[in-house]
Amino acid sequence: MLLLDEIRDEYTKGLLALNMLPNQTVTFYGGAKIQKDSQSYTQTKELAKAFAQREWGVVSGGGPGIMAASLEGAREGGGKAVAFKIDLPQESTSKVGDVDILFKHFSVRKYMLRQSDAFVFAPGGFGTLDELMENLTLIVTKKHPKKPVFLLDSKFWQGYMDWFEKILLQDRHTVSQDFFGIFNIVDTTDEVMKVLYG
Repeated sequence: MLLLDEIRDEYTKGLLALNMLPNQTVTFYGGAKIQKDSQSYTQTKELAKAFAQREWGVVSGGGPGIMAASLEGAREGGGKAVAFKIDLPQESTSKVGDVDILFKHFSVRKYMLRQSDAFVFAPGGFGTLDELMENLTLIVTKKHPKKPVFLLDSKFWQGYMDWFEKILLQDRHTVSQDFFGIFNIVDTTDEVMKVLYG
């Protein structure tokens, strides 16, 4: 199959999968190495369950860790979930969502993950930081609509926020103050729901 045909096929499958979800969806990002007995796993599962109970569809990367926690929470909440996996040696290929799509191309998978109405970034590593910065960049440059962005676990994100504020804003002046208004740092499900529902 030609590369362009392969990419087009992945876009088609991804969009069809999203069309199977409820009108409102939330994407969960986070580390594949987060353990099941961790606070981050539990927080993510509880939040995904709460979204599902409010009839939101749940979207994740389909891997272990935070991604598995969000899918587990969606199931417990009686909701529907889509897993957008990437073809990597360390990632599981077992079925985890109501619909699972395996992508070869990161760019297509990233596009699909960005189609939700809200985004939750739980603790993670390079992949999570990459997705966060890309999402924030697209919102700041108005290449993507402003949507609720939640950084789950204030203790985890605090050092990153300090760097944003002290180095980027105050010292180097490479971002403006309104940058800090495009995301919400949260620790509980109630905080997330208060932002969404007031």
